[in-house]
Formats: sequence, structure tokens, C-alpha cells
Amino acid sequence: MVENIKMNDIANKLNLIQQFAIEQLKHWGLTGDYSNDWCFVWDKSVRRYGQCRYNKQEIGVSKHLVKLNSIEESKDVVLHEIAHALTGRGHGHNAYWKRMCIKVGARPERCYKPESKGGNVKTVQGKYNVINKDTGEVYYSYHRRPKRTDWSQAWIQGRKRETQGKLQVVANTPNKSESPYRLQV
Repeated sequence: MVENIKMNDIANKLNLIQQFAIEQLKHWGLTGDYSNDWCFVWDKSVRRYGQCRYNKQEIGVSKHLVKLNSIEESKDVVLHEIAHALTGRGHGHNAYWKRMCIKVGARPERCYKPESKGGNVKTVQGKYNVINKDTGEVYYSYHRRPKRTDWSQAWIQGRKRETQGKLQVVANTPNKSESPYRLQV
């Protein structure tokens, strides 16, 4: 029973964000002209929350991160990407784009800040961690196994003395009873 309620909540959240995105695309004139229509799509990204795809004229948002985060945070991502669509290619996160963000109601910030770094966005935990063999401190988290195979002489930039030769890649082994969308802490 409780699982059904959670699944309904997630489905409702996804539906709400999709409807919000479609309404905002219409509101800002990005849909309606059939030769130049933008659309909203879900993607499977676990690292990036949103993306503006100029070639395909799509606003893409991570389904995984929407499931984990608040509706307000997800709406802000949609508006952030709409600001990119309105400013066009070549503006990135410059002053023109920031003004457009304010106009559409988004925070004029380049990227989200994960909770693990003092921000307010929940993220999907990576499958692999680069740790200090002596202390267990986690330096990086990866979703794919790093290509580097020899870590014996590697170090963390700015911390060479304390990390050189002490790095190791370990697999994150989640508890089987936990969700696949474990929160990164």
C-alpha cells in the first residue's frame, strides 16, 4: 500500500513537471509555430539535471533527478533551460542569459549545487568512489568505472603530499533493500 502511494506521488510529480514545461514553452512562444516548435523530453541522465538541445529544439530534464528533488527545484531547471532556448546558441551562462533567467523566473545560476557540497539538490550516488586507502575519505564519485587502471602514483590536485600513492577505486555496494536512487551524502 505504502509503495503504491509513493509510486503515485512520483508519477504525479513527473506529470506535473511535464505539464509545467509544456505550459512554459507555450507561454514564452517556443511552441505554436509549427516550423519552429520546441518540445519537452525526459532523459536518463544521472549527472546533469537539464539540457537545452538547440539542434533538436528540445528541453531535456533528468527523470532520475526530478524523482529525487522537490517540484520547485525541478521547475527552476525547466525555466533555466527555457532561458537557454530563448537566448539562443553562443550565450552559455553569460550576462544576457542571466537577464533572461530573471525574466522567466529562474535562478540565474550556472549549475546546481549538490547536497554533498553544501547545496540543496539531491543527486544519484555514483557506482565507484576514489578514496584515500589510509583514511577512507572519498574524493570523487563516478557513475562509470574510471578508465585509469593504475592509481599507484596518482594524486588529488592541490593535495599531492597527502594523497600521492594513496588513492584507490572502490565499488559502491548499496544495500539490496535500498532504492537504486540512493542519495549521495
